[in-house]
Amino acid sequence: MHVNEQSKLREARHFLERMYVERGNLPSFTSELSAFMAAARSVLQYACAEAKLKPAGQKWYDQAMADPVLSFFRDKRDTNIHEKPVDPVRKMTTEAADLLKIGDDDDEMFVPYPHTRTVEHYEFHDRPGDDVIDLSRRYLHLLDALVDEGVAKGFISG
Repeated sequence: MHVNEQSKLREARHFLERMYVERGNLPSFTSELSAFMAAARSVLQYACAEAKLKPAGQKWYDQAMADPVLSFFRDKRDTNIHEKPVDPVRKMTTEAADLLKIGDDDDEMFVPYPHTRTVEHYEFHDRPGDDVIDLSRRYLHLLDALVDEGVAKGFISG
């Protein structure tokens, strides 16, 4: 039994976690995003190669790829590899907050303190308004569902 899709899903999850860690460092964030897109795209490539060998497998795969998020990331990764490196746009916004975090992740507490804070996120040039990390999470969720469905229908081994 091949487990190529699951292996690449684990890899994509790792790079998504790294994107979150590196969100304050644009060059590192961009490198993690590129690696995420490559690993995630491999899930689709393995699934397509395996599914097309089964009756109705190519049709199933083509229907799955009609999802706009799947096709967006497929094309974005292909552009990143073959034409031009991915270049997310750094966005800064301010928002009102009522609590202030004190301490670190292992020992933290929140105290009431009305203030404004600056929030940083990244967007793709061709998807303004969509946060790269949020969109990447949606993509990973769709890939998980695609693999689960493909396995359940016997098109891929997962």
